Amino acid sequence: MEQEHWINEVLESTNGMTPAIPDAKLFARIQAKIQTDNIPMRWVWMAAATLLLLVSLNITLVFSKPKKEKTATEVMASYLSKSNQLY
Repeated sequence: MEQEHWINEVLESTNGMTPAIPDAKLFARIQAKIQTDNIPMRWVWMAAATLLLLVSLNITLVFSKPKKEKTATEVMASYLSKSNQLY
């Protein structure tokens, strides 16, 4: 009961608070700074090329069939099956 009372008290602690209002000049400066800062096109093209390379490598690896190498057990089993001798 005490824990529920504490939870309700915490949840209702922000009731009646007024939201912060930024200074108009500061807000205008921030908005102007956001609009003027652009990423150079060189970096955009570099990121696009990197993404294309990554996707093409992934597709190549997914669809390539790896050459299976025989393990030592498989090699030994192939020799035994030819001669049928265990020793």
